Amino acid sequence: MKLRYEFTVMDMGGEIAAVPIGEHAEDFHGMLKLNESSAFILELLGEDTTPEAVHKALKEKYPESTDREIGEMLAPFLNKLIREGLLIAS
Repeated sequence: MKLRYEFTVMDMGGEIAAVPIGEHAEDFHGMLKLNESSAFILELLGEDTTPEAVHKALKEKYPESTDREIGEMLAPFLNKLIREGLLIAS
């Protein structure tokens, strides 16, 4: 899986946002509001990856979190990206 668009992530006065850049940026209108974890996930999704690889990277970044906690946070975020047409299978 991989993001359909290339995004740049920026801190906008205490809020984290991602805006599309690159060749197809005009196809996506708007920006994504993110927290620290979702910004990290978005960064991982810039390259072709798997849900398992993203889960593993989150576990390494947040070792105090359980596998269940990570899954409960990751699944809804990935599902939302899929519903919005931002994440594609590769």
